[in-house]
Amino acid sequence: MAINTLTNSYLTRLSNANHDGVTQQICDRLTGFQTTNQMLVDARQEVVVRRQAEDAAFKRFSGKDFASDDLKREDALEDKYMSAARGVLNGLLYLPETEPLRRKAEVAVQVFKDFQFSTSDGMEAEARKTVNMYQEWTKPEKYDLDGLGIREWVEKAKTQAEKVLTLVTIRVDNESAKVKGELAAARKQTDEAIRKAYDILNALAVLQPSAELNTLITVLFGIEDRAKLYYISGGKSGGDKPAPTPSPDGGSDDGGSDVTPVTPEPTPTPTPTPSDEGGDE
Repeated sequence: MAINTLTNSYLTRLSNANHDGVTQQICDRLTGFQTTNQMLVDARQEVVVRRQAEDAAFKRFSGKDFASDDLKREDALEDKYMSAARGVLNGLLYLPETEPLRRKAEVAVQVFKDFQFSTSDGMEAEARKTVNMYQEWTKPEKYDLDGLGIREWVEKAKTQAEKVLTLVTIRVDNESAKVKGELAAARKQTDEAIRKAYDILNALAVLQPSAELNTLITVLFGIEDRAKLYYISGGKSGGDKPAPTPSPDGGSDDGGSDVTPVTPEPTPTPTPTPSDEGGDE
């Protein structure tokens, strides 16, 4: 009678979030198994260590908060210059309607509304708006920055915005790639640790079979089956539809959740429709 052997190749097809969750389930089952076999004890301890490293990397990757002190400082200066320009223009709106400068201020301040500018926008979004607004304001046939007294402030705001965009492009993206690479490496190390533990379990199943060991292996197969059904084939049984090829970093970008995914509950049996029960529509 052929014996099914545990494999972990399916783990490479999981997204980062699901890989984090499924491998934690495997780790929990291994650590809960009572054994005196030193090879298995050592192997599962390695799984524990690698799982902790992957979980930490996943949380750093999911947070994606790589803004440096320099980036925050440049953004704060941009905020001040843009706020100063807006303050000057808003002050000029108190002039009598007969004053030509008031009309010029109305035209210039409208740009803030047109671009929906707010200093509470994200750093990159705000910086791009500032650059585009400066390009609009420097159309001499429409705006009189010198007469309004805001040229110096909008020019300095534009300079700060360019600094923000440079930092976003160079510093933030590089840091993101670094963290992404860290997660990819951590995933591979977790997979390798699980593979070694599985090799030992497969050998013990042949050389030292027991009811407890058989139960553990059955549970591990169940984790694999559920992962393939819910996370790889999208909950569709009866077919082995291939999942999208993972990106080179070892998984997809799953966003900001740092909660370990759980195995979905089985789909409940549909209840009769209201018409079947004689209820109201």
